[in-house]
Amino acid sequence: MMSGRDRISQLPTEILDNILGFLPIVEAARTAVLSTIWRDCWSNLTQLNFDDQFFAYVRKKYPDSYNRTSTCMYVINKVLRQHHGPIRKFVLDFKGDVSIIGDGPNSRKFDFDQWFLFITQKGVEEMSIAFPNPDTDEIICEEYKYFRLPNCIFSCLTLKRLDLSAVLVAPTINVPCIFPNVTSLSFVGVVFDRINLDCVVDVPMLETISFSQCEDVEYFNIKAPRLGSLTLKDYEIEEDIEVYCSITPVNMNLSFIHTLCLNFSFQHFASKLTRWGPELNVECLELAYVQFCDDDDFSSFIHSLQICPKLRKLDIIMTVLIGAEISKYTLLEGFKSAAKRLKMLHTLKLRSFTGSESELLFIKMLLACFHALEKVVIIRDKVKFDSNNEFKVMQKLFNFPRASRNAKIIYI
Repeated sequence: MMSGRDRISQLPTEILDNILGFLPIVEAARTAVLSTIWRDCWSNLTQLNFDDQFFAYVRKKYPDSYNRTSTCMYVINKVLRQHHGPIRKFVLDFKGDVSIIGDGPNSRKFDFDQWFLFITQKGVEEMSIAFPNPDTDEIICEEYKYFRLPNCIFSCLTLKRLDLSAVLVAPTINVPCIFPNVTSLSFVGVVFDRINLDCVVDVPMLETISFSQCEDVEYFNIKAPRLGSLTLKDYEIEEDIEVYCSITPVNMNLSFIHTLCLNFSFQHFASKLTRWGPELNVECLELAYVQFCDDDDFSSFIHSLQICPKLRKLDIIMTVLIGAEISKYTLLEGFKSAAKRLKMLHTLKLRSFTGSESELLFIKMLLACFHALEKVVIIRDKVKFDSNNEFKVMQKLFNFPRASRNAKIIYI
């Protein structure tokens, strides 16, 4: 190799752009001083990431700035003005003065709207937009208002993936469909505006959707004919069944979803699953917070399995707690009744395994009842697992009687 030869700069532009995409945006900007090649790459960067690192860097570099939020806004404006070419991915995790989101004298909503309009005209395919959440972040602003998502995002033709956090979703465009080519939607702490439930809007290409700690989801009244995956997580709801109805769109047809993830205390929600039909077409089911404090909890769990007769994969985050009042006979009969319906279940994954007696009893019952099981993957919780008893736990696991001779246990 010739001394001093710069092989990296000779790489194709697409590869250089991919390399810069892995760097924090501050580091990517610094490469512009290397040569005209790198300067062109920086000004044509297809991934712009204004995240925690970016805001922390600006605050550290300009500690004496009168308004560090305005300084961050100025830098983002300058980057966008100097940018040429397409932008495939855009990330904004806003960390600044929330008063600029409202309607007060310090409002800078116009800047945000202009950014998003600019981005949606640059061929963007992935967007991640996050603002401070008043329920989880320390916000000192009595009149805090959620940022209202502009209509240019709802109508963007190139957008395929959208992740939103702590914004207000309230489409006001008069069109038959929104997010025309989006295949993946994720909502965290999002508030949906109260609109006419008789007005159903089509999201034609949507395949995956996720809701976490959102409000008034029932008003997100959409039709998604290609939807295959639904995730509901991190909800903290009491036994009020009516409240559970509001965590999913009221008219969205979910009878054809093949992947369902319920990452919250789902027992009281289980009875509402049948509103999508007496039987679901779910093939992959993920459950968390599996706790059987009484017979009703256990019945809800069994019900969740029984309405998924096509289930092939069951993924459980192990938080199993079996109350002393639930007999082994009740557990065994419940699993037997579920096994009669789930004749296609071949893969079982158990995560965050701690080796507790409740978990071991749970696994023993599953192995004894499901005849189609081929693979059981047990992933231990490295923090909570008691390594002193690991040999005894493994000995019990591998010696449990199995209804299927083909059932193999993989312990990780």
